[in-house]
Amino acid sequence: MKYRTLVCAALAAALLFGTMPAASAEDETALPEETALTETDLPEDPASGDPVPGDPPSGDPAPEDPTPFPTEPVVFSDTEGHWAEDAIRRFSEALIVVGEDGRFRPDDPLTRAEMAVILCRVMRYETVSDELFDDLTEDWYTPAVQKLRAAGVMRGDENNRALPNDTITREEAVVMIARAFALADSEEPAPLEYPDADRISDWTYGSVEAMTAHGFLHGSDGGCFFPADPLTRAEAVTVLNNMITAFMYAPGEYDFRPYEGLADYVVIASNDVTVLNFDIGGTIFLSESVDYDTIRLKGVSHTGIVLQYTPEGYIRRLKASTRIVPINPELPTCSHDSSLFRLDERGIMHYDDPDVTTYLGVDVSSWQYEIDWTLLKAQGVHFAFIRAGYRGYESGDIVADKYFDINMQGALDAGIHVGVYFFSQAIDAEEAEEEARFTLEMIRDYNVTYPVVFDWETLNYPTARTNDIATEKLCEATNAFCATVASAGYLPMVYSNQSVSLLYYELGRIQEYDFWYAEYRDHPTFYYDYDIWQYGSSAHLEGVPLAEIDVNISFVDYAAPRP
Repeated sequence: MKYRTLVCAALAAALLFGTMPAASAEDETALPEETALTETDLPEDPASGDPVPGDPPSGDPAPEDPTPFPTEPVVFSDTEGHWAEDAIRRFSEALIVVGEDGRFRPDDPLTRAEMAVILCRVMRYETVSDELFDDLTEDWYTPAVQKLRAAGVMRGDENNRALPNDTITREEAVVMIARAFALADSEEPAPLEYPDADRISDWTYGSVEAMTAHGFLHGSDGGCFFPADPLTRAEAVTVLNNMITAFMYAPGEYDFRPYEGLADYVVIASNDVTVLNFDIGGTIFLSESVDYDTIRLKGVSHTGIVLQYTPEGYIRRLKASTRIVPINPELPTCSHDSSLFRLDERGIMHYDDPDVTTYLGVDVSSWQYEIDWTLLKAQGVHFAFIRAGYRGYESGDIVADKYFDINMQGALDAGIHVGVYFFSQAIDAEEAEEEARFTLEMIRDYNVTYPVVFDWETLNYPTARTNDIATEKLCEATNAFCATVASAGYLPMVYSNQSVSLLYYELGRIQEYDFWYAEYRDHPTFYYDYDIWQYGSSAHLEGVPLAEIDVNISFVDYAAPRP
């Protein structure tokens, strides 16, 4: 596959837009009624040649849209050699811009109607507002304007007018684009350093500040913003081109293997799309008609969020390994601020909130061999989870960890609090209960003050006995293990990672148990709440000379007296 380098052209005596969007409004009286969505505001779900980033797979038509829509790319007669030529060509090939009489008129001012049509074609809005702007008639742009009204992107002035034939100013465009892409205004805008910042309208100031703070806006021609200047057609396309790394408007595979760097916004507006080999740092937007269950993400790293537009507004969904899944609104969301995590030079995680105390822990098995627990205690290790045993992924036999007694006694002698875990490959409740009874027998002579953990994981082997387990069976097994542990007077806990917890579990059925979450990053990205975070599996600590070791940060001191 080949791809075109996305152009970030300098706009002479004009505003420079960075790699993503902003916020929008039409008129000073419209903005105070509502603001752009923040992440926490998002409603939860009730339930020619190879493709290039942004191009549909060869041979697949773009889906129909009642908005006037190009049927084939246009080779414009007036864009050759223009600074925005590549961006205009890309948007023409994606059937977003069409021009007139073979001309694009790149340096002409863009009207509000034209902006509406472009945004409608990019985002593939479908729902049309029942409330008509007073100055609209049956024109070519009317469906697009009314779709943007339904989406909250165009709100009109105090007289319920869309002013479709007026040119759109830079600050109006920033606000409108940001609404389309759910970039929130700053709640307390900081002073802007643009020399003409005092000319920025109050109702756009928060949007301009938010976009500038994210690095998406830069001044030009002496650093000025030029808020009231008209936006040209070329500038509008360039803004969107820089924001959107890829749009996928037809079924098929989109392989980004040669793409280097971190992608920004991605728009998926078709069912049966498979995205391959892509690192996405921004938001994945799903259009209104997309069935998210038909989207597959293979070899895709995504550190942003997934939003899908609905007639009620954007709702957030979750990326879980290769799939996109709905949010369970009944589960508590993460209570930890990801920006406060800090990894020190030893590879130890800290949480920089003076009101929160955290605790360093490790988890070990026979794979760590001989451990000097006194050295671990000296490095600040407060707790340890010791593996009691495991079930064979093929045979189904239960096997005790050969270092269990050595590790338990060594940790306790060093003054480290202990919990235990069993590596499960149970396929039903009966097997999970058997694993719990085995674990309880193993720990009966030890002072276990941390939880007893059910650690069920998938294994990448075709012969693994758990490969086809149903969610119902896994939840029943988990509850059977935890109930057996609780009945013996210990605190049960569930260990899982993002993929297993979202794809294999129905988390609502196990939410009564404390949760130990695994994700190996410098900050966690899990949507739901957790009590312990396993943030690494390859730490090198004194006292463990022959192997790497798993490290954890706990928000609970389970050894302390519980109310």
